[in-house]
Amino acid sequence: ADAVYCGLEKFNARNRATNISLDDLRGVIRFAHKNSCKIFVTLNIIVLDSEFPALVSLLNKLSNINIDGIIVQDLGLFYILAKHFKNFEVHASTQITTHNIGQIKFLKQLNVSRVNLSRELNIHEIEKLSSHSNLNNIETEVFVHGSYCISFSGLCYISSVQNGNSGNRGRCSQPC
Repeated sequence: ADAVYCGLEKFNARNRATNISLDDLRGVIRFAHKNSCKIFVTLNIIVLDSEFPALVSLLNKLSNINIDGIIVQDLGLFYILAKHFKNFEVHASTQITTHNIGQIKFLKQLNVSRVNLSRELNIHEIEKLSSHSNLNNIETEVFVHGSYCISFSGLCYISSVQNGNSGNRGRCSQPC
């Protein structure tokens, strides 16, 4: 692998996974970079107002270690990164469900360098959006694994309403 995506203890959509601590991340980065591998941190949830102080504190800590990028879903977090943390490479998570050219143009204004296209797209839609992205110097990425929801990934609240398990927090019980 030439890149690894890491979820920390908070703020990622893999709540049930064994995530790593910030201290562990430092060691992972050293090892990965010695082996020509990039490390991306997933901060790919919708952030509540009450969580922003802790998130900004985490961003300050992350800015002092050598991560290769951050993967984001929340529009407010995109704005904060573009305005106050310009040193981070920012990728749009698949959870933001990028599925049209207007979104790509908007994300470009927020300094996004890579867009993970929505998992629900067909090959022709992926080709069209990737061509447009390339013209705007934005990389595209497409997941070829994982759950295929009946709703756009990252925007469904069925699990939350039925079972109290938010897919946005990595706890989807997949009621669909």
